[in-house]
Amino acid sequence: MFRFRAFLMLALAMIAAACSSGDSVSALQPTTPSPPPPPPPPVVTPADVSGAWYSRIENNMVNCGLGVVIDAQASVISQDNTAITILTSRGDTYSGTVNGDIVEWSGSVDERGGTTTLTASVIVSGNTASGNAAWDWTDGTDSCNGTMEITADQTWAVTEADIHNSQPGTGQLLDYVDGVAFVTASLNLPTDVSDGFAMTFAADVTLRAELSHFNAPTSDLDLRLIDEDLNEIALSASVDGFEWVEAELTGGITYFLIVSAITTAGEEAYTLSTDVN
Repeated sequence: MFRFRAFLMLALAMIAAACSSGDSVSALQPTTPSPPPPPPPPVVTPADVSGAWYSRIENNMVNCGLGVVIDAQASVISQDNTAITILTSRGDTYSGTVNGDIVEWSGSVDERGGTTTLTASVIVSGNTASGNAAWDWTDGTDSCNGTMEITADQTWAVTEADIHNSQPGTGQLLDYVDGVAFVTASLNLPTDVSDGFAMTFAADVTLRAELSHFNAPTSDLDLRLIDEDLNEIALSASVDGFEWVEAELTGGITYFLIVSAITTAGEEAYTLSTDVN
């Protein structure tokens, strides 16, 4: 009996020793280190896109029955880090963001008796940009959609020549490139109260012109279209800082766009954006 107990105790001791030895070996085994956390994404500095831009927009309106229309549009961008606000030469406002060299914006505007909702994206390279947009239009009953190809430049504008106080029937010749022309100029009141711009086309065209003074206007500017016989074709005379005219022009006839001031209050800078289709 004593021998059995002694054998049992010896067996238990051996088992305990083995377990203890196993625990020690396990404790000494190397542990697999946790992988290091991934590095933070690189900081992308937003491009500086603030200031004036001049855009040629090829607007595909086929689904609306209007074909492909070339549109000249000036705009001023206000930027706060990655957030931007765009004010166009039609007085429309859009909001967007800048991510590196990618600029995106969206918004809704009243147009052709309905509402157009637009989303756009361009890539900026220095003072130029290109990209596209998609839009949907509806008046609550009918609807259609389309796309735009956008080419923009911060220096694509014609600076005012010596055209102070141009008389009806005279004016600086507009220089159209791919169907669009831009002018940046100013009236210096009270002595310089009107600027004139001339154009002649070989064939019949549809002219659209937008006059905008993006700075808070201190005086009222009007936009008038006349022919070479001084007949008035179109007039835009609102008080909101944005004027717009559209007319069918006959080839071979000289026409004039007249920018005039109604009140007197120092210098009034403006932008004239025109396109022909």
